[in-house]
Amino acid sequence: MKSRLLALCMLFVLLVALVPGAMAQDAVCGNLSGDDCTALTTAFTNTAASSSGAFTLDTTIDIQAEDPSQAVNLTIKADGKFNGVNMAGMTDMSAMSDATAAIASLTEGVKSFSGELNLSIGLPAEAAAMTGGEPLVLNLILVDGVGYIDFSKLPAAIAPYLQQMGIPNSWAGLDLIDTLTNAGGMAASSIEDSGDVLSGTEDLAKIQALVSKHLQYTRSGDTFSGTIDLPGLFSDPEFQALASEGEAASELTPEQTAAIESLKDAKIEVTYTLNGDKIGSITANVSVPGSTLAALDAAGEDSTSEAPTSINITLSMNYTGLGETQTVTAPAGAPVAKFADLMTLVGGMMGGMQ
Repeated sequence: MKSRLLALCMLFVLLVALVPGAMAQDAVCGNLSGDDCTALTTAFTNTAASSSGAFTLDTTIDIQAEDPSQAVNLTIKADGKFNGVNMAGMTDMSAMSDATAAIASLTEGVKSFSGELNLSIGLPAEAAAMTGGEPLVLNLILVDGVGYIDFSKLPAAIAPYLQQMGIPNSWAGLDLIDTLTNAGGMAASSIEDSGDVLSGTEDLAKIQALVSKHLQYTRSGDTFSGTIDLPGLFSDPEFQALASEGEAASELTPEQTAAIESLKDAKIEVTYTLNGDKIGSITANVSVPGSTLAALDAAGEDSTSEAPTSINITLSMNYTGLGETQTVTAPAGAPVAKFADLMTLVGGMMGGMQ
């Protein structure tokens, strides 16, 4: 059993926690039955169908390791609001196996979407030097088919490069409709040539069903607290067949058996709190001790570095105003570039690198 499978499992759980529309509604119930399952799936459906709303996000990623270069301590705080496209629609688009159709759907979605996202990212010490020890701040707006970024909030160290490229130290935008229209064919061709990266939905559905099979909830009022039986999931023959990437699953080695047993000390927890008939808040917690990571590393066939001594990930997300129109306005006086301007800029950058 390769240790990266646990990482994939954790990533999937966090994706599901962040985007209620990303998981099939019949796969979220786990051991729930009757009214409890109906209440949770209804909240997922209504949240995913909301075409407007606001949210806040607070995430920490803490990876401890004896080798400082392998350690990571990252915090992400965000708030945002949106109008014009629901989360279920976004996941439907991502499920398309036709790259051209997916890009066309994205272009239409951008035309009717408006949103604002403010990010504050606390970087690891070695990366924080470029921001003077301050968090990396990104302020983004998308409205009327134009995506804007506030370049004045980017690290001062890159200001000379922005000036050299003629980018203002203020808000500036890119006409995304013009860009997608002109670059869409080229992008679709590139995706198709790379082996159709949008065709993995069958495996995603299988993973959803497997996770639900080993998902156990307790309910207290409007709060559903779920945990995943990781030893049960990893020892499930269906999971092992999926992890074998189409090859016949071989008998587990003693190291792989020990790794699966060690997963009893790891935790993946997700909590959903309802607000009426929608999701009000989501929290997720992933905790993997060093003993489990060492056992997974010993069972892996592709390990090239020493395993971390612990992994802890926490996530808290809150929704407000779902279904209520949000006010999103373009930055006053911000210049807007077209696709041709972008190509000229890229050409100048490439020329300067030669």
